[in-house]
Amino acid sequence: MKFLLLFLLAFVGVVLYLHFGKDEDWSSSLLLGVIAAPFLVAMWKFRDWYMKRAQRAGRNWREARNERKRAGGA
Repeated sequence: MKFLLLFLLAFVGVVLYLHFGKDEDWSSSLLLGVIAAPFLVAMWKFRDWYMKRAQRAGRNWREARNERKRAGGA
């Protein structure tokens, strides 16, 4: 469901931006919206995946650093 909402948000945003912001006609705006929306959603999902991966790596690094501190200080 979230994926569909992201797709619709990206599609509507691209179409409205192209039609009103770039003075494109509706047919070319809709066509470019259909092309651009899946790309934008994929980039959005990639960003979420990459940020979760970075958070996990940072958490693992901090845990390992704390373990080394405890082992060295005890």
